[in-house]
Amino acid sequence: MFGFFFQMFLLCAGAFLAGVLLTWLTMRTRVEAPAETRLTIMEEPAPAVPAIKANSRTMMYHTPESPYYKRMKGDAFFHSPEDARRAGYTMWTPRPRVPAVP
Repeated sequence: MFGFFFQMFLLCAGAFLAGVLLTWLTMRTRVEAPAETRLTIMEEPAPAVPAIKANSRTMMYHTPESPYYKRMKGDAFFHSPEDARRAGYTMWTPRPRVPAVP
């Protein structure tokens, strides 16, 4: 019985190591092509990505300086804080810490 489990373990370990090796080899040989930044006459520049993320449930927006900016998904996006304020959103501010009552 022990021999059967040992054989199954070796089979699984071998399959795992083969997958790791194949993945490593394919990722190692990829070369990034240099990106062309010049625009031709017919191409238009890409529109700027909105930098302000907002939450429509709380009606608060986050700028890239906010500690929660990277963590939040945001369901509304704005190009500037002024746009967010005009839409009725307020800037995120930290809550004051309340000491615990013993």
